[in-house]
Amino acid sequence: MTKRWIRMLCFGVLFAVPMAVTVFIFSCSSAQAQFTATSTEDCQICHAGFQEAWEEGAHGHSVSDPVFQEAWLEQGQPAMCMGCHTTGYDPDSATWDEDKISCVACHSPIPDDHPAEPMPADRSANFCGTCHTETYFEWQVSGHRKANLTCIGCHDPHETSLKSNDASMLCATCHRDRASNFAHSAHSSEGLTCADCHISPVEGASGEKGHAVRDHSFNVQLSTCNACHAYQMHDPVQVHPEAESAQAEVGVTSTEMALISDDPGNVNPLGFATLAGLVGMAAGMILSPWLERWYQRFNGRKERGEDDA
Repeated sequence: MTKRWIRMLCFGVLFAVPMAVTVFIFSCSSAQAQFTATSTEDCQICHAGFQEAWEEGAHGHSVSDPVFQEAWLEQGQPAMCMGCHTTGYDPDSATWDEDKISCVACHSPIPDDHPAEPMPADRSANFCGTCHTETYFEWQVSGHRKANLTCIGCHDPHETSLKSNDASMLCATCHRDRASNFAHSAHSSEGLTCADCHISPVEGASGEKGHAVRDHSFNVQLSTCNACHAYQMHDPVQVHPEAESAQAEVGVTSTEMALISDDPGNVNPLGFATLAGLVGMAAGMILSPWLERWYQRFNGRKERGEDDA
């Protein structure tokens, strides 16, 4: 019985090794020829969709935007603003490479064998916070930070806009129970949405562009309530009467955020090779009885031929 299992394993290895090596080589060679991107025009060759979204977004107009130009001129054109509004800014010479937040501002350094090796991308809130400082500080005291929901969980980094045209629908992706209850509330009947109370405008901010236009602590401010209920007194009631178990269910988790993520991870060829090896091993062990019979018949015919000779 032991010899039989040994023979089955041997046949399995004979099948597994060639399949694993073949799949690994194919996975590595399927990458395109080497191409080194040096500008946003080069990126457009392969990433036309991202390029188009970027051109329409705030990053693509970080210098040419009229709101920025007006504020920059009023302040005497301070060079320090270009540290975030341009790419490749050099504070010593007060010069920069591009009048926009280009691809390499967030995807660098460029690998020598790109696209065989993907461009790096720091998806953390800390990286976004190097320029969006006000919003980053507000986010740090929010429940989203505790749940590890970073900027790109809600915002498209290329379009610099929300991943949904309706902010409340985006909130409902994770806060399903609360969104369902809110739909039957007096606030909803008055046409209010989640963003009207939880992402209130920052005092002194105007328009839809600029620094920290919306409060990203996601806390409801007293001034927000007073805008409608200035002359009302409230009894002490629980704001969210859901049970703790229900609150845990609507908490933001990494699995739920993956449903709204459009940035898949990289594929490792070793994974394909390992899977192919396991399939080959199973195939070899399954076919081993027939292969062993064939080998015995072949060997028996060979011995009979030698005896006849």
